[in-house]
Amino acid sequence: MKISKFLDFEEMDRFLFLLKSDLARVLGTNKSLCSIAALKCYFISESFKLCFWFRLGSYIATKKNIFFKFLLCLIKIKYLGIKRETGIQLPLLTNIGEGILFCHYSCIVIAQSVHIGKNVSLHQGVTIDRIFNGKYSGVPTIGDNVVIFSGAKILGNIKIGDNAVIGANAVVTKDVPANVVVAGVPAKIISTDSSNCFNMEWEIYFHHSYT
Repeated sequence: MKISKFLDFEEMDRFLFLLKSDLARVLGTNKSLCSIAALKCYFISESFKLCFWFRLGSYIATKKNIFFKFLLCLIKIKYLGIKRETGIQLPLLTNIGEGILFCHYSCIVIAQSVHIGKNVSLHQGVTIDRIFNGKYSGVPTIGDNVVIFSGAKILGNIKIGDNAVIGANAVVTKDVPANVVVAGVPAKIISTDSSNCFNMEWEIYFHHSYT
């Protein structure tokens, strides 16, 4: 058996790219996965630790070889412990783009089959879940560069547009356009310019903790 067929270097490159992007979101800068900064980040950042095992498990889960199936069993045991430790329920193989960031962890639930774009930020207590019946039965699709603040709930077959901001404790059951801020129960648009929502000091402070 050829090594290239056994490992599939294209998929491996994708796995490493995703993991490096997750690391960059935590550090605020690009660093090698073999760097001291990455090692430090693994031990002090619950976000990156979870992402490491999620990305690795999702990559290995696509392999059919008996060796990888055995390895996946071991990874699932470790990953289960990480999920319990962080309080983040994130099934392997969930479709998540590069640069996911869990700004704070605990009580985060993400359903299987959810699609999450790149550079999405989630705070504690967020639920992205399925609705089983009715017009909006299905799971949400989250666009790129979306920020979801603590306690927000996004439910059913809806789309959250790129650069949208979901306010704390909002309950979202309908599509959200790009570049807006929504809040409330049920969620309503409170601003049509999400760029005004941020003072980047919070990200600078967050990144400073890991550098």
